[in-house]
Amino acid sequence: MELYAPEILNDAKLLGIYESGSPEWHAARTFSVGGSEVGTILGLNPYESAYALWAKKTGKIPSQIKENWAIRFGKAFESPILGLWEEEHPDWELFETGTYQDAEYDFMHVNPDALARHRETGEWQIIEVKTARQTWDVVPPAYIAQVLHYAGVLKIQRMSLVAVAGMTWNEYEIPFNQLQIDIQREAIVRFWESVINDIKPDWDGSESTYNAVRIQHPEIEPREAFLGDIGFELIDAQKDADRAAQRLLYAKSQALFKMGIAKWGTVRLDDGTTKRVASRQIRGGSPVLITNRKEM
Repeated sequence: MELYAPEILNDAKLLGIYESGSPEWHAARTFSVGGSEVGTILGLNPYESAYALWAKKTGKIPSQIKENWAIRFGKAFESPILGLWEEEHPDWELFETGTYQDAEYDFMHVNPDALARHRETGEWQIIEVKTARQTWDVVPPAYIAQVLHYAGVLKIQRMSLVAVAGMTWNEYEIPFNQLQIDIQREAIVRFWESVINDIKPDWDGSESTYNAVRIQHPEIEPREAFLGDIGFELIDAQKDADRAAQRLLYAKSQALFKMGIAKWGTVRLDDGTTKRVASRQIRGGSPVLITNRKEM
């Protein structure tokens, strides 16, 4: 795949061509907002909160990402997937590109997986690759936000997302939405101002935020800190959690008893269809019940 990385691309400025994971790549990400972080800022990322991202940007917690198998798998197969996309779209020529800076806001950066140019019309489009364990019913909103961020910075209105899950191949054309791009940009500006001014985002009750706060002070000193009203809220929340845990075990016990040797437990919906809400799986040598967390 050839490289296409002009110094100026539709007003966006080329910052460099960085290898993923290199010190230069990490430095560019640390002092900017990239496409994969937009969903976090908007509250669309189930794995990372705006507070956790803010704590990384302000140096309160490490910003390095520990590469798990999902990340390694995605990086390893990105190039072959792009090659397959080009084979499926012979009218388009595919290019790798560099990291670009927004013309108006220098802290907004983009680094799309690839750019494609139509061989006859010269039209450009952004190509983003995602790998997943399971196929999606709809494109996750965080991915839409990411690709729209690319479109806003690069001023390219055509966008395609290629999703590969197992042996399943899906392509989604993301509609251009200038209103959504503008809303995202405003949110990014507010977030970056909170980084520059060291003003934390609102608490959100996520595990990501809890872990980000937890690791900020690894040392423990033998002294007291006055909690005020939050101390009473902590006590009440723990009581609620204990009652909720007991209620869950109560329901699980009855569900397991009623399921017997069945693998799945179902309910009948108002429209007459059935839906699986629980499954029995072997863990530690004995069956356990797993609740289906998807919305009804």
